[in-house]
Amino acid sequence: MSIRSFLAPSLRLRLIASFAAVIGLSLLLASGSFIYLLRDYQTEREKDRLGTLALSASGQVFLQLRRGVPIQEIATQIDDMAARAGVRILLLDNGGTVMRDSEEDHLLNRVLTLPPSPPPSRDQRREVYQGNMTSPTGDPMYAVIPSPPPGSSYRLVVVAPEQSLTSTWREILPRLALAFLGSLAVSVALAWWLASSITRPLVRITHASEEMARGNLDQQIEGLTTSGEIGRLAVAFNLMAREVGRSHRAMRDLLANVSHDLRTPLTSIQGFSGALVDGTLAGEAGAREAGKVIGEEAERMSRLVEDLLYLGRIEAGQVVIARSRVDVGDLVRAAKHRFSLRAEGAGIALVAEEPDHILVEGDPHRLAQVLDNLLDNALKHTPAGGTVTVAARSESPRGAGAARARAGKVLVSVHNTGSFIPKEELERVFERFYQVDKSRAARPGEGRGLGLAIASEVVHAHRGSITVKSDRQSGTVFTVTLPMLGGSPERNVHSSEPARRDALVAGAPVPARRG
Repeated sequence: MSIRSFLAPSLRLRLIASFAAVIGLSLLLASGSFIYLLRDYQTEREKDRLGTLALSASGQVFLQLRRGVPIQEIATQIDDMAARAGVRILLLDNGGTVMRDSEEDHLLNRVLTLPPSPPPSRDQRREVYQGNMTSPTGDPMYAVIPSPPPGSSYRLVVVAPEQSLTSTWREILPRLALAFLGSLAVSVALAWWLASSITRPLVRITHASEEMARGNLDQQIEGLTTSGEIGRLAVAFNLMAREVGRSHRAMRDLLANVSHDLRTPLTSIQGFSGALVDGTLAGEAGAREAGKVIGEEAERMSRLVEDLLYLGRIEAGQVVIARSRVDVGDLVRAAKHRFSLRAEGAGIALVAEEPDHILVEGDPHRLAQVLDNLLDNALKHTPAGGTVTVAARSESPRGAGAARARAGKVLVSVHNTGSFIPKEELERVFERFYQVDKSRAARPGEGRGLGLAIASEVVHAHRGSITVKSDRQSGTVFTVTLPMLGGSPERNVHSSEPARRDALVAGAPVPARRG
C-alpha cells in the first residue's frame, strides 16, 4: 500500500467526519442559542427579584421611620435584610449622600449619582425604577430605587454588581459543556455505526470487484438486505457479474466449439487431399469422391464462418433490419409448408395455428429465419410420433383506440412434445454453440448450436423478446414476442406483400440475408 493511499481518508472516515461536523455544529448552535436565551431570562429574573426585594425593604424601612424608630436601629435592620437577601442596601438622604451602607460602610458619607427617574406613571411596576450607575469608587453597579413616600427625607437603594446579573447562567456553563461533550461522543459513536452500515456493503462490492479483476469471475453479493441506492447497486453488480461470467464462459465455449467444428472438416480435407497427392485415391472415381468430400467440408466451414460473422454483426448493430409491414399468419403458413415434408418423413405431426391479419413491422426474411431456426430445433428434438405446433396470437391491453393498438403484442410460439430442458440449462440455450444434448454435437448434420443464438439476436433487433419454458409432461415451447402494428390490415400491408405471400405459400425459398 502506498503512502498516498494510506493517508487518503476512506469513505467511512469521511462520512464519520461529516456526521460529526454536522452534529457538532448543530449542538454548538443549539447550545449558543440556549445560553443566549437563558442569559436574558436569568438577567430579567434577577432584576425582578431585586425589584421585589427593594419594594419589601423600602416598605419596612419607611414604616419604621414613620414610627420614629432611631436611624441606628433601622440601619441594623437594613444590614440584616441585606445579609439574608445577599444584596447591598444603601440608605441615602435627599441630596444623595449615603447615610447607611450594608457592606462595611465603603460608601458611607459619599454622594451617589442615581440613574434618572422615569416620568410618573400609574403602572405599578414604575414604583421601582432601575438603571446602571457607577459608584464613587468606579465600580459599575446596577441600582434598584423604590419611589419614596411623599415628604420623606430618605431614599432606599438596592445595588448589585453588574456581573451578578448574569452570574447565574455562568454557573451552568460547565454542565452545559459536559452535556455538549457527552452528546458529541454519542453522536460520533452513532455516526460510526451509520457510516459502517453504509460502507460495509460498498466494501463487499469493492472486494468482489477486485476479485473479478484478478480473474475470479464467480462473484455474487449475497445476504445484502440494504434497500435504496446501495441495494440497487448490489443487484446491478450481481447482474453484471452474471453477465460477465456468462460472456466469459460463452467465449471459452466459442473458442472450444469453433476449434472442434473446424478441426473435423479440416481433418477430412487434409486426409482426402493427402490421399489425392500420394495416389491412395487413384482414378477418376477416386478424385471425384475426394473432390465431393472436400467441397462438402469446405461448404460446412463456410456456413459456420458465415453464421459467426452474421451473429457478430447483429450483436454489433451492423445489420440493417428492413422495416415493412409483415402479416404473421403468412409467415406461419409458409414455415409450415417448408417443413411439412421433413416432419412427415420423421413421423412427426406438424400443426400450424394460423391467425388472420396480425401485423408486425420488420424484415420478413429475418423473421422467417427465426421461425425456420425454431422449427428446425423443434424437429431435431421431437421423437417419432410427437407433435410440433407453431401458433401466433395477439394480445392487446384493455381500452380502445390507437393507444391500445400501439401497446399490443404478437406472440409466436413453437411447441414440441417429447423433449425436456433442465431448469439449469434454460438460461444457456441461446448461447453460441450451446447444446443441451451434448451427444448431438458430434453427429454430422445435427447443427452447430448457432440457430437459437441467431434467432435471439434477430428478435431483439426487432425490439422483441424470446423466452423458453420446458417440463417433462408437456415438452418445450419457445415464445417470440413482438410489438403489434395497429391499424387496418388492408392499409398496413405493403403493396408488394401479396406477391411475396404467394411466393412463401408456394414454397419459394426464403434466404437468410447476410447484410
